[in-house]
Amino acid sequence: MSKIVWILLAVVFWLVFVIVQIPASWGGYMMTRNGALALTGISGTLWHGRASMASVTIDGRDYSLGELDWQLHPMSLLTLRPCADLTTNLERQQVSGTACAGMGNKLTLRDTDISVPASLVQDLPDNVEISGQLSAHIKQLNIEQQNLQALEGNLSWSAARLNNGQRWLNLGAFAAELSATEAGEIYANVFSLDGPIDLKGNVTMPLTGGVIIDVDFTMTDAFSRDVQAEQWLPMVATPLDNGRQKIQMQL
Repeated sequence: MSKIVWILLAVVFWLVFVIVQIPASWGGYMMTRNGALALTGISGTLWHGRASMASVTIDGRDYSLGELDWQLHPMSLLTLRPCADLTTNLERQQVSGTACAGMGNKLTLRDTDISVPASLVQDLPDNVEISGQLSAHIKQLNIEQQNLQALEGNLSWSAARLNNGQRWLNLGAFAAELSATEAGEIYANVFSLDGPIDLKGNVTMPLTGGVIIDVDFTMTDAFSRDVQAEQWLPMVATPLDNGRQKIQMQL
């Protein structure tokens, strides 16, 4: 083998060594430059790094994600669409999946699992609180220029409870199949899994805010008496011929 080949091999190995040792702070910079994600305590390398604490800003609110680990897919850099396997961990709050970023403010999530306390949900009516665990599996999510292009996944709310300002009510469990409308809205086909409320219908959530509800339901007699449904139900629901109640509203 000629001397030039040995020199070239030495240069290649040196470049690989340098690239592998690129500090994780470079990756942290790339992930935080849009201002939505904040990282502290960064360690490791660009390819496999860790932040001791991560937080994300959504609609002006900061949400803690806990410890963040990432592992970059090296070959994805060749397509100018870097992808990384991400995991975050905080008490009762975990995220695990693959995220890709592309030109034109493109963001893609694949095979992502999310589990958070329902108490993190904001913008509820006054004196209303909810608890339980929200779990989602996002098979595919595509966002471009802050517009929803595609969504496929599911969501569940287990050990669902609601505080109406006076006491906690046990609601059971609910689930939803998630998709995207042609207008770029989140569309949820919702249904109950167990509990005193038999519910089905759909909820539409534009990314610009607001909720459009179109569901029908029945309640067990015991639960209806417990929540004194006869006093408030006529104000929000319309009775159907099959004995169910229908709610159509926009919040």
